[in-house]
Amino acid sequence: MKKHFNKSTPVNLVNPINGDTWCCSDYDNVKLIDGVDYITVYKLENDKRTFLMKKDALKVLKGFGDGKIL
Repeated sequence: MKKHFNKSTPVNLVNPINGDTWCCSDYDNVKLIDGVDYITVYKLENDKRTFLMKKDALKVLKGFGDGKIL
């Protein structure tokens, strides 16, 4: 079952490989490139610079900064 997130609240994500924390303004806005789902993410320190990252490479955090992964 697909989760839908409130678009007005940024979703906090973590890269489980290196521990980087990312934010996504619209988690349901997926770009499909060569059969791979990408989402637009940014760092909290610099929300002006955005990146496309593979959606399946990031895990959603339950809360802001509590470190618990869904």
